[in-house]
Amino acid sequence: MDRDTMVARIQEKLGFRTTLVSNIQGALQDEQDELERGATLPWFLLQEDQTFTITPAVPATATPQQYNLPTGFISEADDQDGNLRLQIRTPGPQTFIEKMDYREAEEFFFATRKVWWDGTEIVTQSTQAPPTPGQPKIYVLRKNQVRIYPGPDKIYNLLWTFYAHDTRLDGANVTNQWSTNIPWLLIGRAGLKMAMSTRDKDAATLFEQILSGSPGLAGAEKTYLALLYDREIGGRRYSLGRRL
Repeated sequence: MDRDTMVARIQEKLGFRTTLVSNIQGALQDEQDELERGATLPWFLLQEDQTFTITPAVPATATPQQYNLPTGFISEADDQDGNLRLQIRTPGPQTFIEKMDYREAEEFFFATRKVWWDGTEIVTQSTQAPPTPGQPKIYVLRKNQVRIYPGPDKIYNLLWTFYAHDTRLDGANVTNQWSTNIPWLLIGRAGLKMAMSTRDKDAATLFEQILSGSPGLAGAEKTYLALLYDREIGGRRYSLGRRL
């Protein structure tokens, strides 16, 4: 379903209006933005195995380098462990770059090491030798950039899988992943906001039914959650002690 068709569906539920087009378009985009800020993101926002190129400073230095995040970046597919990786040779295994927080990474590369020994005392090692530029080993995800340790010695084409914002709905008439996979969720949410704005209680009831369902009608919210669940568990084998 394209954006203009969704606008028409909302106009119908508002009493077959022919006005409020730009308002409805804005409401649809607002709901898309809100959903893309959610804690759980849908599979169709995934950008899989995207090339992320890092280049060395001139001259190359071990000083950690920072690179802008990909356009539209929301979060990593594996937010805790990360999945930024390097394909050293093809065919061959991928080398995953370890994800750390900022302090941990800085101490790992530049600070004095402390190591537990024999479970009873701490052996404090002297500061390690100064790092040299080379293959990426650690990365830190920052607000708008990713910080790579150490600084690279050459150009590396890394691979990254992450969630990214979908095509916007408030420009020209478009079809995006939201309007293709779950259009009635946007219609219900945007339509409810429009019904509230126009003080139309009957239309608000219709949009609430679209979202929550009614006898014989599956609601768009439950449909969306079911789709997320089906994709999340697809292909998994469950056994005691296995990671979910």
